[in-house]
Formats: sequence, C-alpha cells, structure tokens
Amino acid sequence: MSPCVPRASSRRPLAALACLAALLLPASRAAAEPGIRILNSLATQDLELNALTTNRESLKALSTGPLNSDAFANDWRLKHQLEHPPAQRVMQYLVECALPPTSAVKWKSQAGVGYVFQGAAGLCPEWEKDAPSLECQGYVTACLLARNNAYHLAVDISMRGEDPRDAKRFNPSGASVEWSPMFLPCDTGGWGLTPECGWLGESVGQCTPGTTVTVAAGAPYPGSCTGKVGDISGDRVLRVCKDPAGCTWADRLADADRNTCGGIAPSATFVCPADGQYSVMSAPYDRSATPGSWARPRATAGTYPAAPFGAFTFREGAFFGNLFDPDALSIEVVLNKEKNFYPTLVKKGFQGYPYLNVFACHSRDWVSGDDHLRSRICANATVGGDSVYGCLAQPVGPCEKGSVSPLPPKCDVSDGAKVLGDGDFEVCQDAAGYAHPEPITVYLRNPCDLLPPEAQQVCTTTCTYSSYPPACTTKCRPKSPGECLQKYELPGQ
Repeated sequence: MSPCVPRASSRRPLAALACLAALLLPASRAAAEPGIRILNSLATQDLELNALTTNRESLKALSTGPLNSDAFANDWRLKHQLEHPPAQRVMQYLVECALPPTSAVKWKSQAGVGYVFQGAAGLCPEWEKDAPSLECQGYVTACLLARNNAYHLAVDISMRGEDPRDAKRFNPSGASVEWSPMFLPCDTGGWGLTPECGWLGESVGQCTPGTTVTVAAGAPYPGSCTGKVGDISGDRVLRVCKDPAGCTWADRLADADRNTCGGIAPSATFVCPADGQYSVMSAPYDRSATPGSWARPRATAGTYPAAPFGAFTFREGAFFGNLFDPDALSIEVVLNKEKNFYPTLVKKGFQGYPYLNVFACHSRDWVSGDDHLRSRICANATVGGDSVYGCLAQPVGPCEKGSVSPLPPKCDVSDGAKVLGDGDFEVCQDAAGYAHPEPITVYLRNPCDLLPPEAQQVCTTTCTYSSYPPACTTKCRPKSPGECLQKYELPGQ
C-alpha cells in the first residue's frame, strides 16, 4: 500500500517519509507572532444599538470629519452623543481601533465629568486630523466587529490583515515569513504525520522533567492495553512539542498516528522536557477530509490540559464592510435633550441588522460556521425600555474552500502574498458579490474562546432512582478545541 493513501484501521505502520518531499511546506517562524494582539471585550449589545454609531447624524459627522476632541466639543452632531453610556463604551473601542497609542480624544459630559479615550491599534491615524477614507472606515469597521463579545468576556485575539498604506500595520516586525503555515489548510491535501499544514493547536501540558509521559486520544493505556486515555472522533494524528506554541515535524518530541496495542487511535510517548511543559497538536490523518473529526488528548502523568496553546493558531473567520455608512443604517438611537438625553428607538420591537453594509465569513474548520457567527455577533439589547434582537453583521458563508457549507468561499486569498504564513483573508465579497478589500481575520488560541459559555463544556447527568424524587448529579468538563468546532445548539435555537 502506498504511504500516500487513506488508511484502514488494520493498516500496518507506514513510512510517511516518502510523502515528505511532496507535502512539506515552508515552516519558518519569526520571533514575533504576526498581527495585532488585542482584547475582544466590546459588548455586542453596545455596538448593536448606541447613540454614536446607530445614529445617522453622528455617522455623517464621523465619516466626513476628524475623530478628535474638538469635534466632540463643537460639532452638534457629536457633542452630546456620548451621554448615552453604551456610546461611551463604543467610543473607547472606536478610538482604540482607529488611532495610535500616542493619540487620545477627550470629552466632557453635561455633568462636567471628563473622559479620555486612548488610541491603541492605529488602523486609521489620519482620522485624528482629517475625514477617514473608505479604506480607513473598512479597517476600523472590521476591528470593531472583531472585538465584539456577546457574553461579557475578555478574550485575547490576534487581528491579521495586509494594509497597502503601511506594510507594518498588521506586521510590526516587517518579516516576509511571519509564521508557520502548519496551522493553515493543506491546499494540496496530504496524509499522516509529516505534512506541515492542517494542524490544530490543542493545549499545553505540565509534567515532571525526565519522567515518561504518554499522551493519547482514545487509545488504550500503553503496556496493559486496557482502558482508554482521552477520546477521539474520526481519524486524527498527534504531534507533541517542547515549545508551547507548537513545532515542525523535525522538532517534535513525539508523534503518533496509531497505538502499539492495535488500532488507529493515536498514542505518543516521550520524556518530559527539562522545563516541565509541552504542547500537543492534532490534525486529520487525511488532510483533505471533510471537517468534523476531533481529538480530546489526555496524559498518563502530570497535568493535561494545564494551559491554553501558546500561540494564536486558530483562524475563526473574517469581518468586513462599512459600519460608518449612514445610508446603510436600518435603525436609529436618538437622545431626547429635553429629558436628560433619554435614549429612544425610532423602530419599536426591531429585529434584524442595524448595519446593512457589514458582513462576516467563517473559516473552513467550523462544522456549522454560520451558526457560530450568529452566536458571536447577535444579542438582545434594551434601549429606553424597548427590547430588541439584532445582529452586527450578516453571515455570508465560508471565507475559504473546503468547508461543509454548500455556499462558495467568499474571500479571494487565504494567505496574502506579502507575509507568508500569517493566514489573513484577502478581498472578501458580501452576499451580493460586492468586494470589500479591508477584511480583518481573527485568530484565537482556542476555538472554544468565543463560544457561549454553555457550549464550551460537555455535561452529563446521572440519576439514582432508589428514592423519590430521584437524586441527580450533573458533572461538566471543558471541551477540547476540536470538540468546540462541532455544531452546537443553545436553548431557544
């Protein structure tokens, strides 16, 4: 049997080296990980409905004038909008996305309270003095969407892109090869242990230096060939690394595509490194397989998982469009100056998309990507006593080829040519086919990070019926990264 064909469970160990020359991609790593590392913590309901970005007059002011202290002190369209608390919170993220750390916008409320909104990412530094270009508005829109969180959490993310105005905007080191493509899809397929593509960062483990550790996913305990260590669904392989951020095949501590007791559930044995930690990666044995397999590795010694994977390696998807287009606003929040700036909605009981020119696509690894996006960008909100349900962006399907979605991929390139390995999406299309050249690609340490809390775990309830009413106990465990990529349903769905 050729080592470059899918395997059967009874297959003998294969010599995968024969495939190496054809499947190994460049795997160089720069010292610094690419992208802009920033917090995802903007409440979805705040961005969904607020007097700053869901008000036509203030959007006209923002899209045609500067983002600075003078504008918020003197322009009647902006002067009082921040009296609405959600608008204040959105303003913080807007300034962080648009302006550099050396810039700030100051504003004083009617009550005389002073506020300072500090810059951070600097995606549109010219906005401080001039009206923002459409390019600027696109990048800042994508940044705000990338940072929204429907579950009141604070999650680190890596925002990636390529800005023709400044090559170092998303890539401060300036290196042309910034990261390994081993965490990107395998464009030409591949099988087994050696391809440097299609990997998923699992977690980091801790162990006693010098001891023997076995990490397995559904395999029997080594030696006794009894019981089961970890779990698995489908056919996956494991790689164990010294580096918390993963490694190439050449630098591995161990790897496995099977176990010594028979069967293809992987089991890898190694000696614990001197610093007492290691990381685990998994990948489908067949890199062209339909997404849906997963591994839940466990260790026979030490603690696993002990920490999240040490790099932002999971590509969630991309956000794009223009949130600052006043003509694409479908609902408004207005402030009543006669009633202490009390907020009201121009449409009662609204449901839908406040911003009609804003979109999102998902990476190929989600089993139900549009459902994930809706859980990420949709939320209930209350304005002036009126409750509404809205979504910040319109899900348009997969960003890239190879997903389970029947829809075509929406982005032209899955890794821009200027920086090899950062995995950003380039020029994405909305549902009507219009191109948006300023997407921002979001990377996570773990695909579980931005799921609803109840979807991040598996719970099992057991009951004893010897008494009435029955005594029931529920035990929950965290999902592995691969498990979080499966379809999940929340109450009410």
